[in-house]
Amino acid sequence: MRLKSTFFKMLFLLTGIFITAQNSILLVSSATGAKKILRLNSSDGSVINANFIDMTAQNPGTVKGIAQVNDRIWVTDQTGDKIYIYDLSGAYVSTISSGLDNLRGINVVNNEVWVTNAGSANGATANSIVRFSMTGTLLGTYPAPNTSIFDVLDNNNGTVYVSGLDTNGIQKINYSGVSQGNLVPSGVFQNLQQINFTSNGNIIAAVFQNNSTSGNNAGVYVISSANGSILNYYPVSSGNLRGVIQADNGNILYTTGSALFSINTATGVQTQLVTGQFQYLTKATLPNLSVNDVQKDFAKIFPNPATDFIMIQSDNLLQQIHIFASDGRLVRKQAVNNETKYRLNISDLSTGNYYLQIESQSKMMRHQFIKK
Repeated sequence: MRLKSTFFKMLFLLTGIFITAQNSILLVSSATGAKKILRLNSSDGSVINANFIDMTAQNPGTVKGIAQVNDRIWVTDQTGDKIYIYDLSGAYVSTISSGLDNLRGINVVNNEVWVTNAGSANGATANSIVRFSMTGTLLGTYPAPNTSIFDVLDNNNGTVYVSGLDTNGIQKINYSGVSQGNLVPSGVFQNLQQINFTSNGNIIAAVFQNNSTSGNNAGVYVISSANGSILNYYPVSSGNLRGVIQADNGNILYTTGSALFSINTATGVQTQLVTGQFQYLTKATLPNLSVNDVQKDFAKIFPNPATDFIMIQSDNLLQQIHIFASDGRLVRKQAVNNETKYRLNISDLSTGNYYLQIESQSKMMRHQFIKK
């Protein structure tokens, strides 16, 4: 019995340490009835959690861009003219809803948050970059270097790349919003959406449409960050491109209105990973189960093992419960309305070992349980 107890304690610690170091890719789904954020494996783009953030309660329109901003996740709503903010567990925090219209890409730039804004409704400045502090305070706007911009990308060395609609190419500005000319001149591409860096510092771009004049068709382009030349091109056969990012294994992930795909850059072979109406992607560090900040137990959990339900009792007001599988996947997230006693239904879980994360207003604890 003592040996078994020691084994489970070591399993908990090792699993917690592993998850603390885990990186992810977050993917925006804008499909009707499925407005959500998927969590992907940063290594290859495989799905870890298809419902990491359920955005239904925010009643969004076309959700588009996404970025990790310190310990928050910011998501733009293109047609709802809002920015939704969540914590790293996926819980809703707040909304920025004024002075915005027709939002697209969002990124951290020089310790600020820059958002591409195309429209002029709601008091917004048309064709502008809206700037926020990392805590959400409005700092002002910069005029966009071209019309109908779609994304901003910081090279962390004083230059920001800006993509846009029509045939405007990729423009460059500095951290003060002053134009530095273009990386890719106008007329080369038709409707650039998301842009991102490759592991060697070049740029990958999601090109939405064919350009009949230049002959550059829709697809994923690898562009030299030194001179803007086209280094590689991957055509697509299904849908218009929106999002693009490189996975840790070197493959390129891209999204369309019908699916998420992976390109093997060594062979050019493309694989569909998951169907859906998808938009932009971002890399994020999500320390779901850090062992370091676990506090002493402040709640009783019984029975354990359990078959259908678990009772949770505490002197503290409970606010949120997470259930994680033994491999770190978030299985369930349950809001609790400041109760001291809660009955948690686990009847739908498969048999096996799980970890329960319980949060009150000021404390957090974790406990292993077994589903029979």
